[in-house]
Formats: sequence, structure tokens, C-alpha cells
Amino acid sequence: MNKKLLIFSLLFFLFSCTKEFNSIGTEILKDDSFETRVENIGVYASQKAISPFNTTNLPIYQIGEIRDNIFGGTTSSFITQLQLSQYNPAFGIASQEKENSGDPANITVIQENELVKSVYLDIPFFTNRNDRDGDGVIDAYDVDDNDVNSDSDGDGVSDAVERANGTDPLNPDTDGDGIPDGQDDDTVNPNAGATIYDVDSLLGNFDDAFKLKIQEMDYYLREYDPTNNFETRQRYYNDNNILENFTGQVLFDGEVQIDKNELVIYREDDPETTDIDESEEVKERLSPRIRVPLNFEFFQTKLIDKEGSVDLTNTDNFNLYFKGIYINAYNFTDPLLMILDFDSAEIVINYEYDKYNKNNTDDDITDDTIDRESKDFKITFLGNKINLIKKDLFSSEIISNINSSSNLSKIYLKGGEGLMAEIDLFKDSQGNDLLDDIKSRPWLINEANLTLYVDRETIDLNGGLIEPFRVYLYELDSNLPLVDYYIDDTQGPRRSDTKINHGGMLEIDSEQSGIKYKIRISEHVKNIVRKDSANKKLGLVLSSSITNIFSTELKSSQLESAPQTTVINPLGTVLYGPEPDQSNYDKRLKLELFYSEIKN
Repeated sequence: MNKKLLIFSLLFFLFSCTKEFNSIGTEILKDDSFETRVENIGVYASQKAISPFNTTNLPIYQIGEIRDNIFGGTTSSFITQLQLSQYNPAFGIASQEKENSGDPANITVIQENELVKSVYLDIPFFTNRNDRDGDGVIDAYDVDDNDVNSDSDGDGVSDAVERANGTDPLNPDTDGDGIPDGQDDDTVNPNAGATIYDVDSLLGNFDDAFKLKIQEMDYYLREYDPTNNFETRQRYYNDNNILENFTGQVLFDGEVQIDKNELVIYREDDPETTDIDESEEVKERLSPRIRVPLNFEFFQTKLIDKEGSVDLTNTDNFNLYFKGIYINAYNFTDPLLMILDFDSAEIVINYEYDKYNKNNTDDDITDDTIDRESKDFKITFLGNKINLIKKDLFSSEIISNINSSSNLSKIYLKGGEGLMAEIDLFKDSQGNDLLDDIKSRPWLINEANLTLYVDRETIDLNGGLIEPFRVYLYELDSNLPLVDYYIDDTQGPRRSDTKINHGGMLEIDSEQSGIKYKIRISEHVKNIVRKDSANKKLGLVLSSSITNIFSTELKSSQLESAPQTTVINPLGTVLYGPEPDQSNYDKRLKLELFYSEIKN
């Protein structure tokens, strides 16, 4: 069927009860038979506080502090249970039982005298290696991430060619001989194999050193809640600061300096190979991370000397015995909040032990020796994880916004134990319902957008705010996204560029300042206007990841849960509400309806 005829047929079906049309027989409507217009529809917004939230089993955790002049300061510390890489471990080769009893038939079973030599804690940063144009230089360092032929170091050789020939596309003189790569016929890359990362999980000043304190926990983190007959999981809320009173022995307390480069580990030099220096050979390359030494004497007593103990036989026994660790960052010159990959964190224990060596002569014991060997044993961060988060009290202006019964002039959004907005579509400034009037109009809705302008005046006047990348709109009663979210499978070149049509991403100006967020909700609105779907209240929050649609329990009974994506987001912003002052009225929160109707 002709597309124009089909559209007319649908229009006739939808609006025949409210409009009279002339019979057109088999004529096809001309292009000018329709008018396309835009209508700004009223929206009603109220401010809601997000109460303390359950922090167990969140996708990410944070430590450090963040501060701005609108929402104040927030400090975060971290608690985690631990898990052995192997339970009932045999350190060295033989179990402790075999070491103690010996084996008359096997002279290699000896007392192994395990001794811890070093212990370190590794906590990786979240990093990315996004390379939009595929030229071998990640977007964060690419002079033009849309041009495969760009020359980021200006040496006359494109990034793609340098990747192919092994020179460094970020160093105009790879071998440091004074001849630019574009003119050098004999260049050897001294850092061949090096990997460049973009560390995207640090908020604030990461150039200055700070203090990191790691302590043993002396509080057992239960899996199930005894007050509910152990039928539900135990909730640990972010404001449960009493847990700080159960910290024990200090495992590390010292200065830390952030290094955003990869961690290169070199081999140990073998004294028997005098012509080769193995200490110059790369053993391992690791992504950027925090690495600190821990008290090795503690782990000698707490773990290695407990070989064969019932405390190391399974997860439950181990967590009762070694209850976890507490990590706190402090003494910052300027605020720094670190969102770290705790799921990949590990404690690595390096120990030595005695090993019986037959030297490949099984029948001759005269050349047998007892040698010292070295091994690593790992402990990972599994089990209950808890973020303890303290925040300043909100300002009187924000408190007034929360308590206001009027349509808002400003909307404050803050992640964590923060702030959200409740949105009523099709409401005027007094809260009157506009939906029946919209339904009565002979409109074919083409597109519907919720447009939210950033209150630049408030943000620029106060300063110190890191603007969030995205906002998220969802149905309050179900805690689920709108239908437009589900049908949008658009994807951009970066990992954050997903569901682009549905939107909610920050639009910026030439100064990299936020202008507005726009959320397309066309199908949601069509379902309400033409299919009589319920016009339910919507929640508006900040988003850390638009793909995370899970919810987290809240402490307050007024609002029982909130999206995980906002409780893990430490940022905040200020938007114009539906009723700003007259000078900013064109930037008010509104529903933009683009529609077509037949000309009279």
C-alpha cells in the first residue's frame, strides 16, 4: 500500500470520532496535506532524597573524598571479606601433616620451613584502550581520534604507520638519538611491547601523594540476617560507620603516589649467568594500579604458620578466622576519589620453602641437596564488600527543595546517598492533568523528548562541580526503564556510547561545559496518549552505566529502592525545573512533542 495512503488510513481510524473528513476515494494525499509542529507540554517535578543504601554486591566501589561547593563533601572507605585461592592449602609441596609425619618410603618429604619474604596488595584502576579510528593510539592521546592518518607526535609519520613499523606514535624520536622518526632510517624502540592506558576512574587531583591505611577487620560480616531468622541476606548500609570501630592490626599505613602508567615487573638476576643481566628483562606487564607492601610478619603468623589448620579448610571457617580488611585513603592535599577495580584486587604472598633436590640422580643420594624455592600464594576480594560513605549535610536551599510542594524551579541530582527527581508528565504548574486534552487532539505523534537544561548560572557561580555524563529515566513503581530504552540498540564507538537515541547524555559547548540532557521517550508517550497505558510517575537520577538497570535497597521506607546506577555515582548536577525564573523560562524542564496533523 502507498505509504501516504496508509498514513491517512491510520489517521482516519484514530480520529474519525473527533473530526469530519471529506471522502477522497482513491486519491493520494499531497505532500502538503500534513502540518508538522512542536508543542511544549507541562511537566511537574518534585525533589526526593535518596536515603542510605545497601552497599553489598554493588558493581563498583570507591575510596577517597570528593567535594564541591553545592553538595559539600563525601568521604568513602571500603571493607571486604577475603577468599583463599586454594582452601586447605599445602604451602610448599607437601601438606603440613606429611611434613610432620614424614614418609619413610620417600626421602623428599621434609620439613619445608616456609618463610614469607614479601606481601603486597594490588588494586587495579579501571582503564580503557578505546581506539575509535584503529590507528594504534587510544582516543585519550590521539590528536584526531577520527583520522587513521593522524600524526599524534608530529614526527611526519602517521600513527598507523608507526604502529606497523614498531616506532612509538607518541614519541617523535623513539630511540632518543636526536633524529626524528620521520627522518631516521635505523630506529629501535626501547619500549617495544609497552601498553598505554587511559585511566578513567580517578576524580580530582591524582598528582599529589596521599596516605593509605589498611587494617585487619575484627567484625564478622554475616551472610544472612539473624533478625529475620536467617532467611534474607544481611544488609550493610553505607552509613554503618560503627564498623570503623572494629578495625584491628595495621597492615599498611603509608604514602601512596598514583602512577597511571603500566606496571612493569622485571626478572631477578641469576648470579650464575654472568654474561646476562636478567634484571633488565621484562617478566610481566600489568595495567595501572595501586600496589602497596603489607606486613609480611602478620601473614606469616596468620596464614603460612596455620597450614593444616581447620581455619583454612573452607570459606566459612576462613571468614570467621580472618574476617576481612578495611581500606581507607586520607591526608589529601586536594580531594581525590578513586573508583577502583576491587573485584580484580588481590593480596600476593611470596614465600620461600625447603625443597629436597635429587639432582636427577635417583640412585645416588651423595649429591642430593636441600634448596630454597620460591612461590606465590594469592588472596582475592570475594564475599561481602561494603562502602562506608560519609557526607556533609545538604544546604538549606536543597532542603527547601525537598520539602517544597510547588513545581520546582531547580532540580538537584546527586548520586550516592543523594538526590533524585520525581517526574509527572502531562501536568501543569499547579499539578493539573493535561492528558485528556492531549488525547482529544488529532495529533500523530512523531517524537517526544524530555529536555533538561543545566543550570549553568548556579554551577558556574559555585564552581568545583564535575558534571555527570548521563541521566537515567525509569518508572518509579517497577524500577524498570521505559519502553524506549528496550527498543534502542544503537551503539557508538566508545563503551559509554550506547542507547544513543534514547539519550540522556550530556551535550556540551565549545568550552566543554554542559548545556542539556535530552531523553527520547516517543514510544512511552505514544502508549499513554493512544494506547491508554497508565501515566505512571517517573524517576530521574544520575547514571554511571545506562546498561545497569538493577536496583538497590534503601534504608527509608518512603522510597524503598533506587537504581544501582545512581547510588554508585559520586557526582552531582543542577538542572532547571519546570518553573524557573522568567529569564530562564525557555530552559524549563518540558516535554517536547513533535506531531503531524491534517490541514483543515
